[in-house]
Amino acid sequence: MHTFIDHIHHLRLEEQLFVLGENVYDLNHKAYDQLFATELKRLAMQTNDRKSKVQLEDLADNFQFTRYILKSVRSAGFKDEQQANQITHDLVSQLLLGSLFEFDPAVIPFGKRFSVSVANAIRNVVAKQNNRQRLIPSIPISDEEGVGIPSSQIAGQTVGTVDQGLTDEFAKFVHSRLGPLGSAVLKSKLDGDEVKGLVGSVELGGPTSYRIKQMVIAIKQLAREFFAERDDDVALGQIERALDSEKKTMERRFGKREHYV
Repeated sequence: MHTFIDHIHHLRLEEQLFVLGENVYDLNHKAYDQLFATELKRLAMQTNDRKSKVQLEDLADNFQFTRYILKSVRSAGFKDEQQANQITHDLVSQLLLGSLFEFDPAVIPFGKRFSVSVANAIRNVVAKQNNRQRLIPSIPISDEEGVGIPSSQIAGQTVGTVDQGLTDEFAKFVHSRLGPLGSAVLKSKLDGDEVKGLVGSVELGGPTSYRIKQMVIAIKQLAREFFAERDDDVALGQIERALDSEKKTMERRFGKREHYV
């Protein structure tokens, strides 16, 4: 049974994860690990089993939870650094906000419970990824009339057939996860504009070119999550094509690993 204090703690944990998620492409391992350590120490305080208490406190002080998860994600085949970091953040959030710490440590060692939970979570990600790839059709790009998608439509004008209500719902979802900057980037792309006009905007906190690039990629990740839940692969494909053009352009200009401050 969860108390009001537990509810407040959960809300604060959500807020901390949201803040960390805003810079998910440069994972703060120490900050994520501290969240795990806090939950373990809370669990240690609740158990009367001395051996379990010592084990939990030792893990809290010494184990590198985030590096373990990231390594497991990469081992599952997610080699792209940004994608692996995004998945790691999502898994950390899922584990911390889920039922990972709702058990009796005297019955089940936490280390075993943690490793099994990580493996199952990654297995689900792989299954969703494979299913998504199977469902999304391969559509050729061609300027020949009646064949594929005209190349002139790839630069941000491919979302016209998406239901406006669904688009508005997705825009609200992006704003809730990425804030005003995410909303501004999405609007620019849906309007077919270049997002370079947002660089340095005072109203948006003076984002750098690299920060804008991060937002484009983050919105694409959110689109996969949002439209996959609604089984709308057509809308997903159109949103991704609108974002892909800008992503590739920015990678050519600024590189995949550059960090501008």
